[in-house]
Amino acid sequence: MAGLPGATIAGIDRLLAGVDLAREYRTYRWKGDSWKDGFVQICTLERRLSDAARKNSLGQSHAINVAAWGGLPNTAGIQCREPLNLPLYKRGLPAPWLRDGAENVMRMLEGQIRGFGPTYCSKMLRFAVPSVFGAIDTRIVRVFGADAEHYRLLDLQATRSGPRWAILSAQEAWPADFGTWTMALHQIADRLNGEGTACPHPPLMVGLGLREPGVWLPADVEMAMFSYALAQTGGK
Repeated sequence: MAGLPGATIAGIDRLLAGVDLAREYRTYRWKGDSWKDGFVQICTLERRLSDAARKNSLGQSHAINVAAWGGLPNTAGIQCREPLNLPLYKRGLPAPWLRDGAENVMRMLEGQIRGFGPTYCSKMLRFAVPSVFGAIDTRIVRVFGADAEHYRLLDLQATRSGPRWAILSAQEAWPADFGTWTMALHQIADRLNGEGTACPHPPLMVGLGLREPGVWLPADVEMAMFSYALAQTGGK
């Protein structure tokens, strides 16, 4: 895809000036997963899905693992190609076309899986290739999307559906905004790393070889931004 829109770059500038992402990363919590405990569940999913992706064996069981971690209400409705036809790695490394081709990767995944919307498809990519992708959920869209009050990075909107929120895949900005989101995460990671702002990875992630000390990956940026968005939306 083309470079980031000027409005998104301006939003990133304001975000980096106004939000301590290293602090937000440390405060990240999802159910029982926390920095203090080493993000054990995240580490487990990253190892499981990235190993499968390298072997081109991602499939139904991995989708169910992600759904269970995220708390998707109806895992019985998940159906996907076995294995997924999704070339994410080349010679053991993330495929070079992923960063600029995130929109197309999302289209490929959505065409092979049922029971997953934008949020859970993005989670699957995030765990399979954390050095390239970050998840996108309704809290992130509400705080950084079209209705953002301070840091608008995206054109997506989240829609209330009963007691829950949803990212509707039929909206014009999807899946193009997944490409924008991916590029934004990379730019933020590059700037944090370039400025010497270390990512405070828990020792477990470094010890398992999932991270280099202090180095931000796009998935780490997403975790920090999710933590900020969760606080801004009152945890809902």
